[in-house]
Amino acid sequence: MNSSAQHRSRMFGMQYISREIVLPKAPIFRSGRKFRLRIVLLLLVVMAVSAVSSAQNATGRIFGTVYDQQGAVIPAVQITVTNTATQDARTATTNGEGYFQVLALPIGNYKVIAEHTGFRTMISAEQKLLINQALRIDVKMEVGAAKQTVEVGAEAAAVETVNATLGQSITGRTLTDMPLNGRDMLDLALLQPGVTEGNDDNGGAGNYSIAGGRTDSVTFLLDGGSNNDLLDNSNLLDPNPDAIAEFRLLTSDYTAEYGRNGGGVISIVTKSGGNQFHGSLFEFLRNRDLDANDYFNKQQGLPRLDLKRNQYGATLGGPIVKDKACSSSRIRGSDKLRVYPTTTSQSFRKRK
Repeated sequence: MNSSAQHRSRMFGMQYISREIVLPKAPIFRSGRKFRLRIVLLLLVVMAVSAVSSAQNATGRIFGTVYDQQGAVIPAVQITVTNTATQDARTATTNGEGYFQVLALPIGNYKVIAEHTGFRTMISAEQKLLINQALRIDVKMEVGAAKQTVEVGAEAAAVETVNATLGQSITGRTLTDMPLNGRDMLDLALLQPGVTEGNDDNGGAGNYSIAGGRTDSVTFLLDGGSNNDLLDNSNLLDPNPDAIAEFRLLTSDYTAEYGRNGGGVISIVTKSGGNQFHGSLFEFLRNRDLDANDYFNKQQGLPRLDLKRNQYGATLGGPIVKDKACSSSRIRGSDKLRVYPTTTSQSFRKRK
């Protein structure tokens, strides 16, 4: 496999076995229609292999216990965990101790439905599941007909009591509203406790030290796949903030699936779309007319720096087939021009 193909496989931020696909030569491609059909089928196979082979680090789990009104556990309760955005549903059944668990859930908002003969159907309040989170939702069922439905029948634990991982997540409007210089998502790491910028004498890759670790020992994940450059261990792909669903930084005590490096984990998950269409258009502008002059330029009689930066793009997400398949796409561009003033200006010569 050539070097350019290896580079492209890293850029997609997925962990999968790279393989070179050699297309047969003529005469089977003499027909243009047959050729296009084979190309489409080939792309579908590649996409399916990538999806199945991707890592599962960007998921969480929901678990809990089902009780009756007297506090006794209820076995054999049918549990349905539903993603409210995509309507993707997973099922489970409580064991003899009334315990249930649903693993490998993509991040998002979920509801838990509990059903059992002789009890009313209970529907929990919507809860947000984050990266690597073990979300506990206990259900208390009431005696009654199964056709009767009671909503907000469960509460999520306010404190993480299962997962010992130390970390913090940033989601929602905070991602796009933060004043990031250059819209670099990695600058959000500096908002977390224990994260410092690398010093000027640092010769390794990376700009952030997590919990005192080396700047080139950070694991970068994008949608659960490795996003580290294999040459210097730096970050490869940096999505724009409008395409991000969650930014999570793990400081220490992370679980076994986070291997490779010991200097912290930065995990980014992109938006995945839902049953409703959502989109955005954006442009961030900086130019000379909006910037103030530098203090030292004023002292030397120099004009303002001529910095022109345009960062623009769009996002769009929605259903392909309702309740079955969703998609999210984004595009961005950037133009930058910076001109530094020289000390040969007329005003500077006068000061001399």
